[in-house]
Order: sequence, then structure tokens, then C-alpha cells
Amino acid sequence: MQRPRAGWIITVLVGVALPIAWRGAARAYGGQQSSPGPTQQPGETVIVPNHKGQQGPGQQPGESVTPPAQNPETPPPQHKPQKINPKQIYTLSTQTNLVNLNVLVEDSSGDPITNLQRANFRVYDDGVQQDITNFGSIQAPLTVALLVEFSNEYWPLLYQALEEAYTFVGIMRPGDWVAAVSFDMRPHILTDFTQNRQEVEGALNELQFPTFSEDNLYDALAYLINRMSSIKGRKAIVAICSGFDTFSKLNYDQMLKIAKASTTPIYPVSILEWLAVRMPGGYNIDYWQARNGLDYIAKYSGGEAYFPRFEGELPSIYHQIAAQLRTEYSLGFNPTADPPMKGKYHKLKVELVDGQGNPLRIVNQKGKQVKYKLVYREGYYGPKG
Repeated sequence: MQRPRAGWIITVLVGVALPIAWRGAARAYGGQQSSPGPTQQPGETVIVPNHKGQQGPGQQPGESVTPPAQNPETPPPQHKPQKINPKQIYTLSTQTNLVNLNVLVEDSSGDPITNLQRANFRVYDDGVQQDITNFGSIQAPLTVALLVEFSNEYWPLLYQALEEAYTFVGIMRPGDWVAAVSFDMRPHILTDFTQNRQEVEGALNELQFPTFSEDNLYDALAYLINRMSSIKGRKAIVAICSGFDTFSKLNYDQMLKIAKASTTPIYPVSILEWLAVRMPGGYNIDYWQARNGLDYIAKYSGGEAYFPRFEGELPSIYHQIAAQLRTEYSLGFNPTADPPMKGKYHKLKVELVDGQGNPLRIVNQKGKQVKYKLVYREGYYGPKG
């Protein structure tokens, strides 16, 4: 998926690409955590409280909850950079048959719905209902890689998106791990996973004047997915990018397979819409190919893609991503599908039901029905051996 050249934008917005201001000293390190919302019994209509300032659900008495295995005192394992092998497709690798699946339930505004229980979920593996053996609905520390496209072709708009990304870094909590990685022809680690937000902000400050116009997005995403594959718990890649790819070693189909096999959700924050409204004939075939590509990569990885049109939309997007990652439901099951089908791709489906097995009806505090959607990775590759 080749991206169009847009050198015009450097002339139009040349005054925008200024060094990023240091902001670390102005930010408080921690955030206050409010109490979880009310619980709900199976068979009852779920009532969604006001989400403003609300945190995720808590553990219910007597409930068997298995939180993601991550120790905030121990940093994620460090690995030496590895070369991308276009023929290699990363698959789910486990010594047991347990499949872990993170599910986000959000309303039409993108706010997470948090007061659900194990009995409200049904999971299907290739159409066969599975027994949910593990269920977690508690908040946990995050491990997030912030991936930034550092290309001089679109840097003025990428710079604006990156400037607002300080919002995302600022709302990270003391137990969270964040890494900053840029990419042009290849990925570059600016700072490895750290709990020091000022270190991350300082690393992002180094992104001032890009030298290259290449943006090998697929190689950079595959590199990070591979690097984060051994990290347990709640993790994600937040990619500030255009969505175009110059000449990655991986093609789009290979990248999509890697996203399908990944347990790391991808959240692209794309400047495509900004470009389209500023470029004559911007809504062309290249735009739609890039946009659909990001949508599917995000969808199959279990994340979501965002295409803001205005800079003012960015802070709420970063807040929304952080809130969604913290309030996902963690489900685990041992698949009953045919074990001889090693390496096969399994299609997943998740539904919400009430105590009688009917589709779950969710209402707000005024009794009005709330539309909701589920976000999760739609499949996984079984172990090869």
C-alpha cells in the first residue's frame, strides 16, 4: 500500500514543525483513583452510571478472578532488536490450551461499560460455546508502546498529534510502563519501557526535524508486536501515524496475519483525515486503502483505529484509549475444538446475555436503553506443536 507524496504540506505548514516543548515538570506524577461502580446480578438489567471520572469494576465477593500476571515492581523483559523476517508469521505460543481474551464493552460515545459479571459473557470458538474458566474485571497496570511516525513528508500534522500525545503520557499511573519508539525506514527505540514519565517526555522531545520521507509502518508494528509478545497483562501499541507504508519488508497481507495472531491490541491515531480535508482530491483510492488497512489491523489485533479531523479531538481520544485499556474484561477458556488442527486460525465471537440467556439490555440511570459494542480480537492461531 504505497502512500502518495504530499510535499505540499511542508510548504503550507512549515511553521508548525517546531521542537516539542518540555512538559514533564508541569505534570503531577500520580492520579486519584475513584471507587468502582455498582455490581449487577445475573438476570438483571444493567444500569450504567455516569462515566465521568468513573474507574473500572472491582472484584465481587466469592468470585474467582484471575488478574493479568504482571508485577509492577519488575520491568518487562528486555530483548535485543531482531530483524523482520517476512516469511515468519507470529502465532499464539503456549504450553497449555488456555486462551486469554480481553474484551472491551463500550457505549456509543466510546465510554467503557464496567459493571458486568462472568455470567453476562458467552464466548464461541469456531461457533462452539466455551466454558469461561478465568474471569477478571479489575484494573491493572498497563504496558504501552508509543509508536511515532517520524517522516518529513507529513511531519507538521504528525507533530500536532504527537504534541497532544503528552496528554496520554500524563495520565499514565505510577505502576504503568511506557516506551517511546519512532520509525522511518526502520524502528528506533527512543526510550525502553520505563515508569518515569519525564523520561518518556524527554525522549519524545528528541523528535524535532525528520531526515527521511520513508514510513515503513508494517515493519515497525511487527517489530513491536514481536518484542512485546512475552509481556503479560494489559498491553497495547498506540501508533501515531499516517497509515501509509513506503516499502516495508512485510506486505499488508502479512501484517494482517501478524495482527490476527497478536495478543497486543493496536490503537492507531491517524492523521489521514487531516490530510484528506487539506489536500485537493484527498479522498482518493490511496486514502481509502490506508484507512481500511488501519481499521482491519486494529480490529484483528483487538484494538481500535481513530481518524480525528481536528486537533481538538485528540485529548479525548487519548483519554478514551487509556480508559478502555484499564477497564477491559479478561476472559480465559480451554478450547474444545479439534486438537489435531494445529496452527489453525480459530474464529472467536463474544456475546452479552442476561440470566435467561437473552441478549443483555443495558440502560442508563434515566432508564433509557444504551447501545453498546464489544471490542476484542476476533480470532487466534492454535499452537503449532
